[in-house]
Amino acid sequence: MLGTKLGPKLGTVLKTVFKQNSDKHPSHRGRLFFTRLTIAMVAVLSSSVNAELILNGSTIYSDLGKDQFVAALYIETAHNNPQVIQTMDSNKRMEVRMLNNYSKRRWVNLWMQSISINNSRENFSDSAEELIALMQTPKSAPKKGDVLEYIFSPQQGTSMRFNGTELISDLSGDVFGLLLRTWIGAIPPSTSFKEQLLGNQSNREARDMLESLSPDKERVALAASWMIPQPKQEPKQAAAIAPKVAAPTPIAEPAAKPVAEVKIAKAENPSTDAPKEVASEETASEELAISENTTAEAPAAVEEQSVDKTEEEVDFNVAEALAQRDYTPLVVQKIYQNISYPSRAVSKNQQGTVRVAIQIGRSGELKSTQTTQESKYSSLNRAALKAVEKAAPFPELPEQISAEFFELSIPITFRLK
Repeated sequence: MLGTKLGPKLGTVLKTVFKQNSDKHPSHRGRLFFTRLTIAMVAVLSSSVNAELILNGSTIYSDLGKDQFVAALYIETAHNNPQVIQTMDSNKRMEVRMLNNYSKRRWVNLWMQSISINNSRENFSDSAEELIALMQTPKSAPKKGDVLEYIFSPQQGTSMRFNGTELISDLSGDVFGLLLRTWIGAIPPSTSFKEQLLGNQSNREARDMLESLSPDKERVALAASWMIPQPKQEPKQAAAIAPKVAAPTPIAEPAAKPVAEVKIAKAENPSTDAPKEVASEETASEELAISENTTAEAPAAVEEQSVDKTEEEVDFNVAEALAQRDYTPLVVQKIYQNISYPSRAVSKNQQGTVRVAIQIGRSGELKSTQTTQESKYSSLNRAALKAVEKAAPFPELPEQISAEFFELSIPITFRLK
């Protein structure tokens, strides 16, 4: 692989070195040749490491009938095997171009709940502190037009750029792995989302948006200003100026409603409505249990119609992150286990996706449920709602979760094979 990359450059280097060495005295040629060749090779290798990555695939995440963000995956060498990409010890970049506004909490919940069901508890807990630091680094919630980049380098680990400004760096490479698995792991936002990022399917609209969308100048300047050290204020004499009371921290909109999706394969006996289990990933011992002909897909974002101009401070600690990681799969698994593919829909070859938003009280009671995206078939829409109702009540909320309600939006895809 390296030879393929360096072939043209290496040929140019050798020609240059030989030419420079030809007019030297024979006694100096050997030593000078190898010295120059070593320096040249170091330069070539360095340039290859920092070479621009290529687009492996791009896609658009949509919810509630609207496009939410463009996602793109860049790696050094194109590949369509998710396991290979995840284990590559080479430069990678996940890029998000926002098409709608999110609150801070909504955006954090989108990632954290998806990470929770795509990674083992051990992997999650080992990188929890760094992951939370990454999520809390931006001082603004992502807005329409913003560009967020999550970057991995074998030499420097994980870093993040917000509208071109690097906000955090030198995090463990495992942090990038947690993020990447939410896109191309066992439980992605959707099958098409994953396949397009792997390059198995093409999305021309997503590629066009990557080239045409860019953040506002004001947002670029805002991100850059976060890195400017704030001047120290001189202490004021008590007699001259009375002390001021700090203004309360402004609060933005309520928390996000992340989503999860499950695909249902055609049962061997289409006349039955037996529940389908949720499939598990071999590499994660605490993944959801899925039957042989069923696959699950992960939480994705719910659209936020508007975001207050003020910014919400998200108080999200390691204990709460771990509690969410443990609680989310319990809810998702219980719902998946109660999904029945209507026999009439099977016989008529009816397929589609239904997205259901739920709200769970602290005691585990189902507070509310509604479809936020319906399929073309009423029988599938009813089956999705019925699965949630049959799954209730859910386990009590862990005390580490501070919210009064646990909100989750689950997309359920009914698909026959």
